[in-house]
Amino acid sequence: MTTLRSRKGVTIIELMVVFAIMGFLATVAVPKFFGVAEKTREKADLMKLYYLRDALNRALIEDMDAFSKYTPTQKNANTSDLATSLSTGLNSNKGATLFVIELHNELTLNVQGSHGKANDKIGNQSINICPMIGSGGTWFEALKEARFDGVADIIKDRLAGNKFDFNSSTYSATPYVNQNNKIDYRTAPKNPMFLSKALNHGKSNENTRYTMSVQWSPGNEGFSVEVFLLPNGKNWNQAYRSDNGICFSTYGRKGCAKSN
Repeated sequence: MTTLRSRKGVTIIELMVVFAIMGFLATVAVPKFFGVAEKTREKADLMKLYYLRDALNRALIEDMDAFSKYTPTQKNANTSDLATSLSTGLNSNKGATLFVIELHNELTLNVQGSHGKANDKIGNQSINICPMIGSGGTWFEALKEARFDGVADIIKDRLAGNKFDFNSSTYSATPYVNQNNKIDYRTAPKNPMFLSKALNHGKSNENTRYTMSVQWSPGNEGFSVEVFLLPNGKNWNQAYRSDNGICFSTYGRKGCAKSN
């Protein structure tokens, strides 16, 4: 007897089914995976705010006058004015501004000491304390411990009139054409401060500025602080919240209770 063997191949219809399933996975599963990855990066970035807060709080535990221990960035800095700025900021709804980050969807992150479109003042009183970072002391050491390497050098050179060190080992100064068609520079640490798209490019195709702000923790004034990224003109409970719902504040969810 002759045995007949049936030979089965893959039909066009079966291939179409496979491709349809692959297409579905590509449109549903892959974006979801990347969304989870981005949210994980955002949580890692949030931890750096906690590291900064904890470094400052440890300094306060060791010395109640820790915040007055610093080497000013500017040689002729008015320490009395800076002390007033610090006190006003720490006790305000906005907090004291340590430095500014500028985000743009199509440009690199930009670190600044201050900016007119950031939280620099309450009325006529400055709340910006970036000169206190200096080259040593509490603020400098706290930033270093929280791995915000290069920030102090950027602010020092910006306060010197944008005299950037283009051979700096800690930061880069990248030229770009600003809205006035003039060459300007975006400065950022060479050791990236943040991992996420949310804190490297933000949400907008125009510059959006956030202040790294420090405030007395309510009920613990003088003993501990909270840290948050604050949009211009906003208060402590309106911190920057990513599209993934991560609130960049050591207050936790209440830090974004009134965020947009």
